[in-house]
Amino acid sequence: MIKKNDKLTVEIENVTAKGFGIARVNDFVLFTEGAITGDKLLVRVLKVKPRYGYGKIEKIIRSSPHRIESPCLVSEKCGGCQWQNCDYNAQLGFKKDIVKDALARIGGVTDAPVADCIGMDVPQPYRNKAVFPVVPDGDGFAIGMYAPRSHRIIPLEQCMIQHPAHVPVLKAISAHMKKYKIRPYDETLHKGVVRYIVVRTSLATGEVMVVLVVNGNGIPQEEELTTALTEAGATTIIINRHREKNNVVMGSGFRVVSGEGFIRERIGGIWYQLSAPSFFQINPVQTEVLYKIAVEMAGLDGSQAVMDAHVGVGGVALQAASLAKEVIGVDIVADAISDAEKNAEINGITNARFICGACEDVIPKMLVEGEVIPDVVFLDPPRKGCENALLDALITANVKTIVYISCDPATLARDIKRLGDGGYKLTAAQPVDMFPMTGKVEVCCRLVRE
Repeated sequence: MIKKNDKLTVEIENVTAKGFGIARVNDFVLFTEGAITGDKLLVRVLKVKPRYGYGKIEKIIRSSPHRIESPCLVSEKCGGCQWQNCDYNAQLGFKKDIVKDALARIGGVTDAPVADCIGMDVPQPYRNKAVFPVVPDGDGFAIGMYAPRSHRIIPLEQCMIQHPAHVPVLKAISAHMKKYKIRPYDETLHKGVVRYIVVRTSLATGEVMVVLVVNGNGIPQEEELTTALTEAGATTIIINRHREKNNVVMGSGFRVVSGEGFIRERIGGIWYQLSAPSFFQINPVQTEVLYKIAVEMAGLDGSQAVMDAHVGVGGVALQAASLAKEVIGVDIVADAISDAEKNAEINGITNARFICGACEDVIPKMLVEGEVIPDVVFLDPPRKGCENALLDALITANVKTIVYISCDPATLARDIKRLGDGGYKLTAAQPVDMFPMTGKVEVCCRLVRE
């Protein structure tokens, strides 16, 4: 019987979407952080459940042929990415396997038509947005990334996957907090000022948005900080008021301190205006690849009515508009819908309209009332996947084609099973590497009514 602190010699068979290596000891599954397919390792067991557990590498007995020396100085401590120690081409192969495994194991699609994962010519840096927690650290504070499965911060002096504009912003804020002895937010005491720093950068324009999430209405010596951040490259600075006792990143109150309060990004010939609370993909290069695939899977010829659930700031909807008869986008975030409407106007798109509301409420009602019966529906939900009410409404309405974009193969597979039980067949699945150096993968799937 395997117990905590046992040391086991294991061979890593494959990897998970969270970046763990998987080994099997009889019927017991051991997940090991930092392990790569092909490794032979001595592993110390850290945590034991009835049928699985977690371990830590004590010694590499035989390195995987995919293992490389990490170019990042803190990759073994930081939770930002898991595979700096892995050959990039191998990562792409792992991600294809992760998608295939989820579709078979959870979705029941054993012969899923999964294509090779599309990677990047230059896989890092790629992140255009990051959220940096600010936490107490002794008598001072720490800004950086969380260590895996902890609230311990790894200070960020440089980052291989972040846009280079992000680190100077953090340094300017850190210097300001030290100079004026500004305290970080303490979640146990509900005291302190600075909670998070959110930085978003445009690849197309070089614009940099900085959002200071604070436990209050502002930050001391705000004008001086604004000058320092502008010198560090920020083009717009926003204060987000967040006084709730929770771990949600941003609160509901926004105040523009300088600049226009948004940045602009260009994807596939379409300009997107991005406000602070609006969701947008974090990898602009691969977003263009993903959107092109999604529109191609839709098979648009100008005659179809298209619906985009979880539309965000316009995303796929605006890419599809020129090839569709009409486009309707739905999203629960009011700021995102406002951005989507502005983006349609900016790009001269007149056949798209947007509705604010929960997709699982708005879309079923529209379908039942016959307001529109779309030929194609794009689904691009958050990590938790789609609500059953939405999927069931699409099944009942006999929508011809569904193009499902997902950042989580497990919830994608779960939803595809429900759609499959409702009469849809998965005809294509294209993984796209939006998140190099991590186990995460984006997938675009086409489902057609049988």
